Amino acid sequence: MRQRKARGKVAVLGPEGTFTETAAKKMFEEPALEYKDNVEEVFKYADSGKGTGVVAIENSLEGSVTKTLEALMEYDVKICGETTIEINLCLIKKPETKEIKAVLSHPHALAQCKNYIKNRYSKARLQPTDSTVAAIKELRGTENAAAIGPKQAAEKYGLEIAEENIQDDKSQTRFVAISREECSGKKTSLIYSLKDEPGALYDTLKVFAEKNINLTKIESRPSRKKLGEYVFYVDFENNGLDKQETKKLLEKIREKTTFMKYLGSY
Repeated sequence: MRQRKARGKVAVLGPEGTFTETAAKKMFEEPALEYKDNVEEVFKYADSGKGTGVVAIENSLEGSVTKTLEALMEYDVKICGETTIEINLCLIKKPETKEIKAVLSHPHALAQCKNYIKNRYSKARLQPTDSTVAAIKELRGTENAAAIGPKQAAEKYGLEIAEENIQDDKSQTRFVAISREECSGKKTSLIYSLKDEPGALYDTLKVFAEKNINLTKIESRPSRKKLGEYVFYVDFENNGLDKQETKKLLEKIREKTTFMKYLGSY
């Protein structure tokens, strides 16, 4: 997306130096940032109408970010933009550290580096934190430990970068902006659940196919209400549909579902 002015402050996962902060600065012109302790706090801020939030939604190695998908179900916000950034994860330590008995980081970062950790620090304890930068800050008071996080954060907090690009493969993370504000664009996202009957999923996909619409993502996840019940997260390209035509398309989908939530066009 092109940079634009944010309405109010932009809430991001803190503290300073996270990849979410980098994504927010890529999306918005000189944003006034509001640092939050976790993803839910970012959603609460956006849901309050005070401003915008930026959250990670998907990583090329680890897939969707569960907490973000769950919060999209719960909070009354819309997706109003997206961006993708390259992820360079570094092994970070204090200069005096000689032995590493624990590795600290956000669970997604630990998962993205699981082969590296297994090969280099198989006996180290894995210690999950709320963010990669939270791990770096916690590292300063932890002995015989290292953190996995962004290069810029290590430099900001005066720590040593032992090794760069330690993720198991090339990694990209997609971030979305969330707001109470209604936006428009070339992509639309929604969530829906289906009737428990043969062909239910096919019936919804047929609506897109008949309009020659490309689905850029479809993912099923447990509804968390009943065993065997799922919700589907769908992203699709509007394919030249105007706002009214998109509305009609969504109405057709709604008729074939037991629940549907429109997440916005952006």
